[in-house]
Amino acid sequence: MAKNLTIAESPTQDRPRERLMKLGAHQLRLAELFAVLIRSGRPGESAVQAGERLAAAFGNDLAALPDASAIELKGISPAVAKTAYCQIMAGVELGRRVEQAKSDANNVRRIGGSRDAIDFCRSHFARLVADGHREEFHIVCLDTKNQIIGTHQISVGTLDASLVHPREVFKPAIKDSASSVILVHNHPSGDPTPSREDRQVTRRLEEAGTLLGIDVLDHIVLGSQGGISIREG
Repeated sequence: MAKNLTIAESPTQDRPRERLMKLGAHQLRLAELFAVLIRSGRPGESAVQAGERLAAAFGNDLAALPDASAIELKGISPAVAKTAYCQIMAGVELGRRVEQAKSDANNVRRIGGSRDAIDFCRSHFARLVADGHREEFHIVCLDTKNQIIGTHQISVGTLDASLVHPREVFKPAIKDSASSVILVHNHPSGDPTPSREDRQVTRRLEEAGTLLGIDVLDHIVLGSQGGISIREG
């Protein structure tokens, strides 16, 4: 009975890493991309075979891959142990960040009002809406022309005053020399309706921003049902 080949033992033309170096990552099949990330197989299953299994499982629903658990992937292939799982998820997240960076670079955004703020936040923080299982609080920093300078994550967890202390919120804004900021957080429930605590935190940060000379232009709450501006609400 023929043994299962590792990537290194496979014929050169069949090795995903060599094909990537020669042809470019865009020329590799999905199974080969998985194999490169998995790197090494297990007794009875090579990295290439594991890649084929994952491609068969996710080929028609690749958008489901970021939500797959380590147990789920190992159930598809025993070669996807802890290290391989971490490499796959790191690759997924890196790809997402690269695409977001390209989008941001090609679309210098100026915020002219709450509608612009909601649209930007729904696009830039789409991950929070799609797979945010916990509340995350971020800020968007703007210059004197209300053009976006950058975004920063402040906290993860249920929104309250202890997690969004003004010191932590405005530290990156001061570093960016921001003229103003937009506050943004998600509701994992999907309903973006601002809570009493959301409004209390907003008022507290507005007061702190006034003292620092950094305006709080808006606070956007995101959910799968849409986005809401606390300033307009």
